[in-house]
Amino acid sequence: MELVPELGINQKAKYGEELCGDSVEVYRTEESTIVVLSDGLGSGVKANILSTLTTKIAVNMIKQKVPIDDVVETIVNTLPVCKVRKLAYSTFSILIVSNSGEVNLVEYDAPPVIKVDKGGITPVITRKKGIAGKFIGEARITLAENDLLILVSDGVTQAGLGGILPLGLGVDGLIQHLHGIETKLNSQEIANQIMELCEAFYAQQPGDDTTVVTIKLRKPREAVVLTGPPLNIAQDKLVVDKFMETGDVKIVCGGTTAQIVARELNKPLNVDFNYVDPQVPPIARIEGIDLVTEGVLTLSKGLEILDKNQAEYASIKDAQDGANLLVKHLLSCDKIKFMVGTKINPAHQNPELPLGLRKSIIEKWQQKLESKGKKVEITWY
Repeated sequence: MELVPELGINQKAKYGEELCGDSVEVYRTEESTIVVLSDGLGSGVKANILSTLTTKIAVNMIKQKVPIDDVVETIVNTLPVCKVRKLAYSTFSILIVSNSGEVNLVEYDAPPVIKVDKGGITPVITRKKGIAGKFIGEARITLAENDLLILVSDGVTQAGLGGILPLGLGVDGLIQHLHGIETKLNSQEIANQIMELCEAFYAQQPGDDTTVVTIKLRKPREAVVLTGPPLNIAQDKLVVDKFMETGDVKIVCGGTTAQIVARELNKPLNVDFNYVDPQVPPIARIEGIDLVTEGVLTLSKGLEILDKNQAEYASIKDAQDGANLLVKHLLSCDKIKFMVGTKINPAHQNPELPLGLRKSIIEKWQQKLESKGKKVEITWY
């Protein structure tokens, strides 16, 4: 059975710094997902440049199918060693996770990767190997469905160092606290909870760049978004029937569209008039539908949210307005199908309206979602 590596990423820069000195690079293929986490020595701009260089080199070489030993040797030889502290200017962890669950791990001077499965919570044991005069840790493991891997920078293991926790959280402390985290949550929610733990030990002022990457193997999920009434009213029933037969997550965008769905399903349409965000129209509810929102305004606001969250997975916590919920649902899925009605809404012909037509907005959604590794299909009605 083919599974999907689901990622969660959360980063915080050292207190007082604008840039995080840790970098994460993700690259997906049809068969696997490559994740590289690097921690640049120090903090700020210099650390960010070095860690970014490390992740870019690693991913680009792996994409070209360069043997992993050559990748590591290139990184080690490219990055200098601090003459005073005798430390590498950038540490890294490289994970190659296949859709079948086979995992290849390579790490250099990084905190151990933690595995969470039915057997418990344990660090992944690596064997040491000499490459270019450095000791590199390697491991090959197999993940089953719902198994979880956690990569962290030392900002996590050192959380609270010299303050609330004199010796820092450490790997053992992290594992201990992981027993209290609900691992049935999705990857992003787990990453968020680990970061919240670290922020608490840092008293909301991180003493180091802090990064959490979580990877969970799960079954693929598909979302279907129905927006806009069909050109021909005679197609209403056909479109709604196809909509209900498709996808694991069902979303309706548009007031007229919601009325059509409610009518064809013979279900009440309940509108929530509470404005969670004054810039986003309120959501509605139809039994059997995961999310019902207003149309063009909410879709456009969702695009803005995607622009502000450049990572593959936006760190959206508890936002309950329609736009944030829309983004959260779509980023949690692997394939998104848009079913788009082409009947013209007269309100959208106003030349002063900056949002553009529904067609243009949906095509922008397609571009942004595909750039985040999602498979997108659009059907016009």
